[in-house]
Amino acid sequence: MEKINLITIAIPFFFLLIGLELGFSWYKKRELYRLNDSINDLSAGVSNQIFVILFKAITFAAYIWVYENWRIVDLPSWPSDRVSWMPTADFLGLSSQAWSWIVVLAIWISCFLLYDFAYYWNHRLSHEVNFLWAGHVVHHQSEEYNLTVALRQASFHMLFSWVFYVPLALLGFSPIVLLLNGELNLIYQFWIHTKAVDKLPSWFEAVFNTPSHHRVHHGINPKYIDKNHGGTLIVFDKWFGTFQKEEEIPVYGTVKPLRSFNPIWANLHYWWEMLEISWKAPRWSDKIRIFFAMPGWRPAELGGQFPIPEVNSSTFKKYDVSLPGGLTAYSLVWFAATVIGTFAMLVKIASIPVNVQYTIFFLGLVSLLTIGGILDLKRWTLFAEPLRLAALVATAFIFGFDQAGLAVVIGSCGFSLVWLLYYRQYFSSWKDIDPAKEIRGRTA
Repeated sequence: MEKINLITIAIPFFFLLIGLELGFSWYKKRELYRLNDSINDLSAGVSNQIFVILFKAITFAAYIWVYENWRIVDLPSWPSDRVSWMPTADFLGLSSQAWSWIVVLAIWISCFLLYDFAYYWNHRLSHEVNFLWAGHVVHHQSEEYNLTVALRQASFHMLFSWVFYVPLALLGFSPIVLLLNGELNLIYQFWIHTKAVDKLPSWFEAVFNTPSHHRVHHGINPKYIDKNHGGTLIVFDKWFGTFQKEEEIPVYGTVKPLRSFNPIWANLHYWWEMLEISWKAPRWSDKIRIFFAMPGWRPAELGGQFPIPEVNSSTFKKYDVSLPGGLTAYSLVWFAATVIGTFAMLVKIASIPVNVQYTIFFLGLVSLLTIGGILDLKRWTLFAEPLRLAALVATAFIFGFDQAGLAVVIGSCGFSLVWLLYYRQYFSSWKDIDPAKEIRGRTA
């Protein structure tokens, strides 16, 4: 089961489609991408994949335990699996092999539909319950809407979302059937994060989630808040009253903007906000309620429910930081190196020793942290980035790189240090914002 990872297989195709969308943006003279925003999106995606590996054993263990001990029915995963209730001889004019294929196909389709139903409620409640929103908010923070936003996934949300899928284990769907359906569901949702596709045929829009439907979901216009939660299907939103048709052009982001290109802070900021409100709340009931209330809720003494203002796509001002070309290139080079290193690890994960995996995880996350700091022109990166470069050199020594490898690492890090310090004056001209004093929050 561990050898099948459709997400890892799909990553090259994701980047191919991103390249095609970039070409479309250039050809049509539409500004669909900003480099700093896209690096931030992809950094969040890399962070997510790292934590998927770290948390998978924890989050998937419950599903496996329920399946092995409490499943109601034995449901085969493949036609070669034999269970007691399946025909073993010709029946109704069909061979037992034909029945095996029919039964297994029905099981996979049923799991697909039930998974999407569970996904709908997972997604909807992640917009309606504060601690769930804290895990999901990362996906909504980009103020652009393009295919890199699809890869902007949260690092900690999986610690809570697994609960919604455990009932499928009780019904008897095997872990491999659940896992592959979940990956197919996620892969489907990649292509709907685009403004390059307008409306599709009405029959398709009536049943499936589409770019038009999902643009609404990412909109912070008041009428678009908490709408269109479906994964592959839109029918559950129509059944449960959360559907909204795309009308005016959506404004994207969060109602209270993140105002940062740092993927690590993106995953932590809403938790910090809830803890800050809990600390300041005068009553113990409110200190606890903040974690279960609607996003934007505050006690009356702290301002009450945060308002959802009207917004307009023509006047909305996006967060941006102007970097010199040299710093932009520096960030892009190290980001590309981090993505390549992480992807190579994911492809070879089964053959990499655990201590090497964790070292790559740590260095990858630190790299994403400092790259985000550079994109925000945070002064602390002038101290953190040299330490990161030193850690890379130390790792090369510890893991016994040969002389040629050591020369490449030392040369690259030394050149990078000179490169960074050449632009040090730009960090003093940008005012840092203390994240502890920034109340940031919710999207639609």
